[in-house]
Amino acid sequence: MSKTIDDLLIELSEVRNAIRLLQNTEKIHKMEQMDLEAAIINKLEEQGVDRVGNDVCTVSIRKEIVPTVEDWDAVQKYIRDTGQFELLHKRMGATAYRELQSMGLDVPGVKPTELIRINFRSK
Repeated sequence: MSKTIDDLLIELSEVRNAIRLLQNTEKIHKMEQMDLEAAIINKLEEQGVDRVGNDVCTVSIRKEIVPTVEDWDAVQKYIRDTGQFELLHKRMGATAYRELQSMGLDVPGVKPTELIRINFRSK
């Protein structure tokens, strides 16, 4: 027997609720993980070591440099002047693209792709 639209809507609502619960649980666990990692880093730095392990796992401190942009205008000018576009992620802003399309403007090298999605609102 095939499911009715009502059956499918109920099932969709139940699955979305289950996903929401999992996401909330994930957020809690990620915060716990960050707290534990910070405590471990503090202990390792206090002891002057950068690697430790036991029968369960091994952890080591890894430091890396990441960018924090303070002046986007300066960064964008630098990228335009030097051509170092590899500094940016290769992803277009969908909202800005749709806005250009609505004004009748095409962006060279870009093909519009229509995604069909369900807009879901619970009562």
